[in-house]
Amino acid sequence: MQIAVNAACLRRDMPADTGRVTTEIIIAMCRQQPGHQFTFFFDGGVPEGIKFPANVKPVVLPLTGNRQWDRYWWLEWKLPRALKALQADYYIGLESALPLRSKVPATLLVRDLSFTKGAGLQPAAVQSSLKKNILRYFDRARRIVVLSSTAGDEVKRVSPAAAEKLVKLEPAVSEIYRPLEWEDREAAKKEFSGGVEYFLVTGSMHPRNNIMPVLKAFSALKKRQRTNLRLVIAGSATAAGAEIATALETFKFRQDVVWLKDLDEAALARATAAAYALIYPTRFDGLAYPVLAAARCGVPVVALEGVAVREAGGDAVLYTDPANIDDLAEKMSVLYKDEQLRSRLLAQEPPVKPASDWELAATTLWSAIS
Repeated sequence: MQIAVNAACLRRDMPADTGRVTTEIIIAMCRQQPGHQFTFFFDGGVPEGIKFPANVKPVVLPLTGNRQWDRYWWLEWKLPRALKALQADYYIGLESALPLRSKVPATLLVRDLSFTKGAGLQPAAVQSSLKKNILRYFDRARRIVVLSSTAGDEVKRVSPAAAEKLVKLEPAVSEIYRPLEWEDREAAKKEFSGGVEYFLVTGSMHPRNNIMPVLKAFSALKKRQRTNLRLVIAGSATAAGAEIATALETFKFRQDVVWLKDLDEAALARATAAAYALIYPTRFDGLAYPVLAAARCGVPVVALEGVAVREAGGDAVLYTDPANIDDLAEKMSVLYKDEQLRSRLLAQEPPVKPASDWELAATTLWSAIS
């Protein structure tokens, strides 16, 4: 088969921002299917660092502007023309969308439906367009692939008729996420926080990741504890998060906040394993990937209450009230002071035990196409 992949979202698929999950799954699937040809369509430059199998051809269809009209034109006119010229037998949409003008059979990969709440990582205009058209996309798709039960439930909530199309992939976390020996942990702490203990937040500098509430809670903790504890934020800068980045410059405890913008996966794994605890403030992601990674590393988690994090962490996570910054500060403070609480959390078995690679997920994705 000649399979077309809308791979535009891979340009923003970074280890600290999204776990690079989509990239890992689609590349593994292509590698497993050497008898089929895959064409990856990008709306800009092909991202560096992706090792494409021999049966994958990256093609750039340039986006001519940043207006919503330009994006509409790309999806509904440029891409269908390219599919026709390619004589594509099948289409895979990696970010919940497909060209409605095309009749090519399609499968959609849906990480979450946060855009229906205005809480997606996409620009506001893109979220609005996705929200407007998602029922049409679901109706056209042959299969809808999700990364968690949480995401599957969201799909069914938005479109009960889509339930019969759902295919769930089993999550995976690379084996490079693992506990560190004492000397390696001390070296990682020196690398990322100047050698002191730190809380880690993994996610882009974006409003949907609730970075500001974390900063306020960290400020409250510092005033209570009078400690050299630091906060490390691992994630890219975003246009939507410009105000957060500006606020960070004048933050009272700025000297105790480390922002790591461009970590590769190996460095992120070390940063995770060396953390005293992970703070997971994201509420609307379909897959709480940093929580799975922290569990692999033997690192406890404090999280804002949410469905996805409950699915991933269960009783192994310390939950806080999303509407109460003081509660987050209190839970961070308690965890920092109480080693027994930390040990109890780590002794709990998380409900999800991810595989060590995405090979099984890739096989399942292929079954949703073939």
